[in-house]
Amino acid sequence: MTNPVRRGSLLGTTSLAVVLLAGCATTPADEPVPAPSSAPPGAAASYPRTVGGGGQGEPVTIPSEPTRIAALSPDAAEAALALVGAERLVAVPASVTGAHLGNHVEDAAAVSEHLPPGTNPDPELVLSLNPDLVLVTPRHDGEQDALSLLDESGVPVLALEHWDDLDEVAGNLTLLGEALGVEDRAESLVADMASRRDAVRDAVDGVDRPSVLVLSNQAGVPFVLGPDSFTTGLVELAGGASAAERAGVRRTGPVDPEVVVGAAPDAVVLVDVTGAGRESFDSLLAHPAVADLPSVAEDRVLLLPAASAFASGGAHTLDGLEELAGWLHPERFDGR
Repeated sequence: MTNPVRRGSLLGTTSLAVVLLAGCATTPADEPVPAPSSAPPGAAASYPRTVGGGGQGEPVTIPSEPTRIAALSPDAAEAALALVGAERLVAVPASVTGAHLGNHVEDAAAVSEHLPPGTNPDPELVLSLNPDLVLVTPRHDGEQDALSLLDESGVPVLALEHWDDLDEVAGNLTLLGEALGVEDRAESLVADMASRRDAVRDAVDGVDRPSVLVLSNQAGVPFVLGPDSFTTGLVELAGGASAAERAGVRRTGPVDPEVVVGAAPDAVVLVDVTGAGRESFDSLLAHPAVADLPSVAEDRVLLLPAASAFASGGAHTLDGLEELAGWLHPERFDGR
């Protein structure tokens, strides 16, 4: 067994109910800063309102309650669906309509426009839908280019830049709650996330933490997830420790058998991004050196859908956290 790797505010004692801003490395975990908003208390339906700024992207002024929302990124789409359902959205990525990636599949399917897969949203297609608010996570060059062009159109564009841990997911939910005029719904979701996270943290307090290697099939071939990945953070919250660093892994990327053997994990988590199931990892797990590892030979391997293992923009990520914790430490969860 290995010692846990602690990751800033993700494993801190501050409740998610007191939301931290994105950029946790520069904000002490015991000094949370509330997400900014120009909306006065009790004025949930008042517009125009300005949201963002102060570490949560550029401030955006929204002239009226958005009813035609185009969500260009999966995490933003999931968060919007969790907050307002399908009725107020006109576009979501096609990926969130699949059960392996989406947590609100029926709602996502009911949205009229499903944007093509990839990281290059088409601004002309988006503008043809006449949106009154665009949501985007500008991780890639294509999303950043689309963001610039949409900004020039005059349509309000809210950039949700970071979804790196549960604090940032909660912060984005709070920010979206303000933007969409559903603060109470956002507050309820964030409070539920905080309660469930705290229950897991308390249950695994003081456990002997097994080392866990996290693999995914996100590019059609096995990848290893780095120690700073969202899913590795869930593993640590669930009472595990990252095995990636033991093998010298610093970031997410393609994995070969030597890396897995070098990590010598006590357990392995497989994140199914493509919906291809455990079979998509067979080329790696069946390699003789990997198959001989005790964790693989004794089937200490858990398959999780990406919808509950990646930052999904809502409380469903806590399903993955609870499943991980119960799998790693069943003795702490018997009878719950």
